Amino acid sequence: MTTEIWLTILGLAIASYSIRLGGYLLAVRLPQKGGWTRGMEALPGCLIVALVALMMLNGGAIEWVAGGTVSCRRKTRNLPISMLAGMIIVAALRVQMQ
Repeated sequence: MTTEIWLTILGLAIASYSIRLGGYLLAVRLPQKGGWTRGMEALPGCLIVALVALMMLNGGAIEWVAGGTVSCRRKTRNLPISMLAGMIIVAALRVQMQ
């Protein structure tokens, strides 16, 4: 192997660990109570809703039916179960449409 490859690997390793260390140092400084914390706790759910909404807007009838699993989320209060239900619905409808 050439020196250039090793320098690239070393540079990528330093960059990767710098990003991880930066995230850790930022997380330590964030408030542990209050509005900021509530917002950060709600962020994963908001991202899932945004992704599903985009999928529904760009998709067809199958995606709209699968988007209905939001009601499953409201009933079960379990995000992985509602995501799994949506994936099963999309897969079943796509197989049936073929």
